[in-house]
Amino acid sequence: MEPRHLSSQDFRTFAEGVLPRERARTAVAHLLRGCGACRAAVAPLWSPAAPVEPDAYDAAFERVAATLGGRARPGEPAGVQGPDRVDDLLQRAWSLRHDDPAEMLRVARLAVLTASGLSPAIGRPQVADLQGRSWAGFGNACRIAGDLEQAQGAFDRAAGFLNRGTGDPLSRAQLYDFQASLESARGYYDLALAALDAVQALHHERGDRHLEGRALISKGLQTGYAGRPRDAFRLTQEGLALLDEERDPGLAVSAIHNQLWFLVESGHPGEARDLLTSHRERLATGGAQCLDLLWLEGRIKAGLRELDGALLDLEAAEQAFAAAGRRSQAAGVKLDLAALQIRLGEPVRALTLVRDAEETFARLGASRTTRMALAFLRRSLSEREVPARFVLSLADLVRRHQTAAVRG
Repeated sequence: MEPRHLSSQDFRTFAEGVLPRERARTAVAHLLRGCGACRAAVAPLWSPAAPVEPDAYDAAFERVAATLGGRARPGEPAGVQGPDRVDDLLQRAWSLRHDDPAEMLRVARLAVLTASGLSPAIGRPQVADLQGRSWAGFGNACRIAGDLEQAQGAFDRAAGFLNRGTGDPLSRAQLYDFQASLESARGYYDLALAALDAVQALHHERGDRHLEGRALISKGLQTGYAGRPRDAFRLTQEGLALLDEERDPGLAVSAIHNQLWFLVESGHPGEARDLLTSHRERLATGGAQCLDLLWLEGRIKAGLRELDGALLDLEAAEQAFAAAGRRSQAAGVKLDLAALQIRLGEPVRALTLVRDAEETFARLGASRTTRMALAFLRRSLSEREVPARFVLSLADLVRRHQTAAVRG
């Protein structure tokens, strides 16, 4: 028989972790079967508006973990228990990072709950490793969801557990990798690079060329965010030389795409065109990728002074991004169009495009750096003649900050 809906008292006691064991299990089964009304009612109790002390999270996690007793999720294979279940939850959370950050956060929280209830009989260092990995995964989910403060707290907890663990280098490398992404989201690219130095060193010591190459590609990306595109291209090239593409074919494609932007930003449109020609077939694997390449081609043509072709490509890219609901990218293309309009002798049109982009980024809650750059650009265009290269430099700055903010 389908259990009844939870009462308001059940909601409160369940969120506090004090609902009696059998009623709690019934409530969990009811929620996991997909009751939308009860999920909506209980969700705010798991998302406190004010900051919560780490000890309070620990206590709540421990109470709920004790209540659930390591029970498998409905529909989950009976053998997926204990350590295997923690790893399963972390893998599922990671797979959701692009499509459903909210669900990623929920699944990562379940991984922490499960790890906190593991028996020390499997080995205290091994349990500490699993707790460290689960807190790292939860922190990364918080970072993707935009809660940077809670992400740092979770990473600190993860480091504490890993210090009591087996010394597993893969777990430590993953934590450093997540920390690098957090520093990047904060705009601290040098700190992100320092964390990635540690990742690279750990994989080099292990002799894993592929993961060392991945770390180098990540370093290239952070160097690009820091505004050093030529150095970023070199690091990415070094990383590509170490990759085993069969292990992660999508990584090589992403790295080449990054290189195209690095070449465009560093003023080498001819090299960018040659690279795009060599890899066009493998880069254009879907609708989203084709739109990104259209944007790139418009920038390449603009760099090569093919202004009419650049205008057609960029206008088409802006309209297509807008139609696809990718408002940030559409606004970014408008900044490139503004630079092009200045070259075409149309400063009034350029100012209109900049104002439109500024309004869009404001509605999207863009970073303070992005808002300040756009306000400065708008005032400059209103007051005096501005060279196209100046507009392009600010357009690249905005694009880098927006990309760094949303990258998973």
